[in-house]
Amino acid sequence: MARRPPEAIPTIRRPEFVARPRYIPRYVYIPQWGLKDGGLTDGGLTDGGLGNATGGRAAASRGGALSDALTRALYVLAAALGLAAVAHLLRYVLLIINRSTPVPAWTDLVTSTLVIFGGLLALGCFVYTTVVFARWVMAMRTEAYRCVDRRDPRPRWQIVLLAVVPLVNVLGVAVLLHEAADVRTDLDRDRTRRRLTRMWVAWAIVNALAVAAIVTRVVATWSGSIQTGANGLVAVTVSAACSAVFARWLADRLEVTFATSQQDPVPARRWVMAA
Repeated sequence: MARRPPEAIPTIRRPEFVARPRYIPRYVYIPQWGLKDGGLTDGGLTDGGLGNATGGRAAASRGGALSDALTRALYVLAAALGLAAVAHLLRYVLLIINRSTPVPAWTDLVTSTLVIFGGLLALGCFVYTTVVFARWVMAMRTEAYRCVDRRDPRPRWQIVLLAVVPLVNVLGVAVLLHEAADVRTDLDRDRTRRRLTRMWVAWAIVNALAVAAIVTRVVATWSGSIQTGANGLVAVTVSAACSAVFARWLADRLEVTFATSQQDPVPARRWVMAA
């Protein structure tokens, strides 16, 4: 049987396969392969786990944005209340001088304009801060209950009622914040309760001063007495000054109270007793 020499036998060429890129799934978040928030529907499986993770990130970012907005609003409110207190103080000083010495008419016009402008500015900032605060409370409570896979048991209208209506929010805000703090498992409950109690006591004192100032101011307006009017100015000045200090104090501690670390604010200056 005849055979070809080895060098004459053609080599068998195998077809060359081009290596295609292998697609590896990549995630910008930690996948959660669970059936949360209605993972089963009538049509079968849905992306409940992925939607829950995405919704949690969106809620966290929204809560952080509202927290920053609330801090800025409290700073602006503190400045507006401080301006109103200064305007009422100038008006009071003018009344004291006018008891013994006549004052020019332009000083009366300027101080009256400053009192009206300062009062309207403080009122506008107060309304804006109240709206931002109500939105922050709703977002904070939603995030707190989501951490334990629950929904906020209170409806939105009830939260708005307890957080916005004057005098009602003196107790309503304390209830809303204490409920959210009790749900959070990552917070020191004793420390959080102490901080919330201090906030509530300060908030109650500020509201009591505001009510006293409003009543005194209304009585002074109807009485027509210069001395009663001066007393009303003093009450409004004290109330506005205390409210400004409270707003500035609250802006630095409200966010820290519900932070995970809950570190006490370190003072920028320490006083050391020298012998």
